[in-house]
Amino acid sequence: MNRIVRLNRESPMWKGIRDFMRNRAGPDDSLIEFEDGLLLIVDAEQLTNNLRSKLRQSIGAQDAIVYLADVGETSRGFVPVDSAETKDLASVQPHTPLPDIPANSKMVDWLRANREILLLDDSGEVTEYLHDELRPFVSRGMELVLPLISMERLIGLVFLCLGQATLSKTQLTSLQLLSKQAGLAFENALLFKERLRQNERMYRAEQLATMGQFAAGIAHELRNPLTAIRSTIQFLASEFADGSEQQRLSQITLEEVDRVNGIVGNLLSLAQPAESQPVPLDLAREVEKCIAFVEARARSQNVELQVVCEERLPTLVIDPAELRQVLLNIVANGLQAMPTGGVLRIGVHRSPSGVRGPESGSAHRGQGDGILIEIADQGPGIPPELRDRVFEPFFTTKAGGTGLGLAICRSIVRRYDGEIWIEDAEGGGTSVKVALRAA
Repeated sequence: MNRIVRLNRESPMWKGIRDFMRNRAGPDDSLIEFEDGLLLIVDAEQLTNNLRSKLRQSIGAQDAIVYLADVGETSRGFVPVDSAETKDLASVQPHTPLPDIPANSKMVDWLRANREILLLDDSGEVTEYLHDELRPFVSRGMELVLPLISMERLIGLVFLCLGQATLSKTQLTSLQLLSKQAGLAFENALLFKERLRQNERMYRAEQLATMGQFAAGIAHELRNPLTAIRSTIQFLASEFADGSEQQRLSQITLEEVDRVNGIVGNLLSLAQPAESQPVPLDLAREVEKCIAFVEARARSQNVELQVVCEERLPTLVIDPAELRQVLLNIVANGLQAMPTGGVLRIGVHRSPSGVRGPESGSAHRGQGDGILIEIADQGPGIPPELRDRVFEPFFTTKAGGTGLGLAICRSIVRRYDGEIWIEDAEGGGTSVKVALRAA
């Protein structure tokens, strides 16, 4: 006769079976469950918080710093993820800001080549070789670096403070599994972010296409009457006495007519640019020509122009008129930001990593050297939340501005597969950077 045995859940036998099943499952079940949860998250900050929590549970880690390949503002290589936990910890234990890790740093090269955990002890040859780059993390108590690999690519680094002497074999296996899962999850988040960026660029392209139709329609309708108005005012002004109020008002009206005509021209330039005629250029010489145009205005505003051009720059193939338009637009903005004086710095340097602007992602968009142009002022600066919007047509932070200057600059730069973006200038102010690929 069959018997059904009912076990009391608090009985020693039931506890023994339960402990046996838990030990049999080991860490893999929880890691699989963690992987399923990770792949549903597309926010890097939330992923970082979840990863920290799992590292505490699985290996008892006390702290973790996560770096990801930068697809944001400046493509600086690898940048720290500023998660909520990091902010809370910084308020309690203030440290110097975490440094960015260049994509071509020795530490990144080693992790990319070896794809294994790097222990930050002081006795090994590797840590001695990487001593300077590891110092900021060792000073924070970090004990190892975990590479995040996905699709045969290094997409991130995790610095860990263990708070214990050594890792057991089981913990080491858990850590290796966790790194693979986290790599896939963060790759998913980066791809999602890139998709959002692509959608934004498609939206902008549609905006420009619509604007092209609009501009073509109004150009003819506006320019003909504007020409007639200007000719009439010029004729009437010749009848007024020199220095009279009527002549002064006529001059103001002419200036406003020219301003409206310029807006129409800029709108057409943005939406339906003329055919480019790129030629090989000596960039340093072109910068000198542009500076000559603004020297008088800079002196009148008590602005010092500091120009630094690296020697033996690679050749740039671009339409000279378009390059001049970009440079003069940015320089004019810098001068407008310093009406009472200051320093405007113009730097031109070789960029060995090629084009690495905010839209470039962590991977190179091309091979060979690039050129980086930086124009920095000492004005009030631009808030971070507005730095991308200033490139939108008709968006401006200046009284009386049209909001077309930087939009035209971006259109020209991207026509040559380059990037333009804004950062804080050293010492305050705004730094506009233009990355272009050399010939």
